[in-house]
Amino acid sequence: QLTQKEAEHKMERLKTTLKNAIAFHSASLSAAEKTFFQRSLRTRLLLPIFYGLPKVHKSPVSLRPVVSSSSGLLTIFSTWLDYRMKELLPLIQSYTKNSFEVIKDLKNLTIPENALLFSADAKSMYTTIE
Repeated sequence: QLTQKEAEHKMERLKTTLKNAIAFHSASLSAAEKTFFQRSLRTRLLLPIFYGLPKVHKSPVSLRPVVSSSSGLLTIFSTWLDYRMKELLPLIQSYTKNSFEVIKDLKNLTIPENALLFSADAKSMYTTIE
């Protein structure tokens, strides 16, 4: 566990690293993106908080670990990355905008008699990541 001082020092180092990255890639950022970063980095940033939520539907009850970093330093870059990645999504062949698009596509889909439709869900994905 880090002390408050150690955590603040690490955050300052990270903030410096990210500011250097912005400066290095400045030529490829729009004016609006530069303004977004400048304004965001001037706000008071909070340290992420770690806590657990009980999985009451499991037996025995276990905890789901959560790291809340809203208003944190990396939230600025996550927000920007989300914005930039949305430009690329329509280029992915398997991209579906929303569930209504899926239903529309399925209604227009010709399925062979011997075919089966199925869906899958990831289970315990985060508990297996080292």
